[in-house]
Amino acid sequence: MRLLIAGGGTGGHLYPGIAVARAWLRCGPDYSVLFVGTKRGVEARVLPREGLPLETIAAAGVLGKSVFQKIGAVFTLMKGIIQSLGIVGRFQPNVVLGVGGYASAPAVMASWIRRRPIVLMEQNAMPGITNRLLSRLAKYVTVGLPGAAKYFSAEKVVETGMPLREEVSQSAPRPESFWEGPLRVLIFGGSQGAHAINSAVAGALHYLGDSTRNIQFVHQTGEADLERTRKAYEEAGAEGEVAPFLYDMGERYRWAHVAVARAGAMTVAELSAMGVPALLVPLPTSAHGHQEANAQFLAERGAARMILQSNFTGESLAGFLKEMNEGREKLAEMSRRALGLAESDASGQVADICRELARAA
Repeated sequence: MRLLIAGGGTGGHLYPGIAVARAWLRCGPDYSVLFVGTKRGVEARVLPREGLPLETIAAAGVLGKSVFQKIGAVFTLMKGIIQSLGIVGRFQPNVVLGVGGYASAPAVMASWIRRRPIVLMEQNAMPGITNRLLSRLAKYVTVGLPGAAKYFSAEKVVETGMPLREEVSQSAPRPESFWEGPLRVLIFGGSQGAHAINSAVAGALHYLGDSTRNIQFVHQTGEADLERTRKAYEEAGAEGEVAPFLYDMGERYRWAHVAVARAGAMTVAELSAMGVPALLVPLPTSAHGHQEANAQFLAERGAARMILQSNFTGESLAGFLKEMNEGREKLAEMSRRALGLAESDASGQVADICRELARAA
């Protein structure tokens, strides 16, 4: 059985695809997988480390682009479809899984032309335009957050929850002793980092003053802000591990008392599965406001706090961290509520759907 996984671009699209690929490959030695993405997406860096095969194609987004850029994107899409037709012809997949993002469109469309059965995976509470359009070509659409279901034909939707990478398995409730000691804060802003979060942290270190003596930080900055952020920690005398990228996220989640992060679908699902309370700062330019919808999903259920980037400052972040440091019972309650939202074995469910569809084709 051969599974082609189309898409990537960001970790939020790629890592759920990797989780399904692992579940698919566990089905037996006769099961194989191939990813199709772009050279500039995160998949080009991550998949070789994961030992998973990748073929690259041309693809380009259209949201937020000028008229001339949109025209160019159409030609790029056509090139990507032609390249994908060749890949599908060579690999001969039994089923195709589109994981979202503009990089998924050429391969999914080529698979439809070649009459391959298609499953889409929607991770966000507010689906992107690519999956909304491609859903017309798909047999099933699996959704990670319940709010997404209403945007697709009811007969196609299967609510599975979010497929999670293997190192981020569902956590057990934490004992009371876990919340003792220095406040452990995990900060990250996606695979490229987030300048707004990095800047607010630098400001918060100033406002926290001597309070930083009772706080430990692990901070993923991305490459651009790495040295600037390290300097901010040094000048504040704060204890912090500052890195451009964190690969061992499972261990980081298990360590943290609280996270400060964007609100991508993967982040929201992993925080829930690991029971990590969070202050979520949605990316204001995310397509269709999907990050705000994701953050609101957790905030309304008491599993996180949400603050818009326009209100997110060093002073507001420092205030939040002081509140959490002084009221650990709040963190414990948020953790319990987060765990109550987590889905189990979504990866296996999506793999099963793909396998059954392949057998029926």
